[in-house]
Amino acid sequence: MIKGIDIGGTFIKVLWEDGRSEKHYIRDIKNDKEKLLNKIKEVVKEGNPAGVGIAVAGFTSLEGKVYKSPNIPNLDGVDFRELLGETSIPFVVGNDVSLGAFGEWYYDNRDSDILLLVAVGTGLGGGLVYKGEVFFGVCGSALEIGHHIIRKDGEVCNCGRKGCWEAYCSSYGIEREYKKLKGEELKDYEIIERAKEGEKEALEVVRLFKDYLSVGLMSMVHIFNPDRIVLAGGVVQTMGELLKDIPKRVKEISESLPSSCVEIRFSKAGEFMGARGALAYALKKLKE
Repeated sequence: MIKGIDIGGTFIKVLWEDGRSEKHYIRDIKNDKEKLLNKIKEVVKEGNPAGVGIAVAGFTSLEGKVYKSPNIPNLDGVDFRELLGETSIPFVVGNDVSLGAFGEWYYDNRDSDILLLVAVGTGLGGGLVYKGEVFFGVCGSALEIGHHIIRKDGEVCNCGRKGCWEAYCSSYGIEREYKKLKGEELKDYEIIERAKEGEKEALEVVRLFKDYLSVGLMSMVHIFNPDRIVLAGGVVQTMGELLKDIPKRVKEISESLPSSCVEIRFSKAGEFMGARGALAYALKKLKE
């Protein structure tokens, strides 16, 4: 039986072909490279799967080498061919949001010709599926849309550049803006909860987040001319109803022709989006 694995900064999430799911807490070991890699190997081998799909956050090559993972630095330089070389388990590796996009198409959006997934959580990532195939680019790093500059010389992003879309639309972007306005250090979900309760500063943070999200999505509509945009990720889930007007806002500020062709939806996959995408990709590639 095949399974999908999503390696995140707090959990490694697993989804099996029969629907079973697992979460392995790794936040306390992610800064110890040896322990982290040993845990990944353990999770891959557990249950003796017939094949494994692995979703990794960051710039991941088509061959399975992670060149840079801005939010999980201990994965920088890790080559999964070497890491899992001792096992006989067939596996495929890809960027987490690219594989997540394939999962969105595979399970929920087979009628889409060009599907763009935008996931906002710890960071911001994108994935594109064109006529049922994941668009990875030449090296595997396509759709790193979180690291396109949305404001010249703006806020510092976790990648080290200034003004990236992710620097404004991410958990740490929300936390930074709230600290600037209120002087308090809170987690993103606490800030969002305060916004839902009507706190002025938290509502302002949400307003700014939505402004940057809308402008960034407008650019995606203009660049890719998709028929479907799916919004996902922990921040999107937590905000919930606060984002219900985003589809309308994006269509209103986009040019009329591409706007008329696109439908903007929210993912139904929940926290296992990446693992589900890794599973879908493994089912496709390992059973071809």
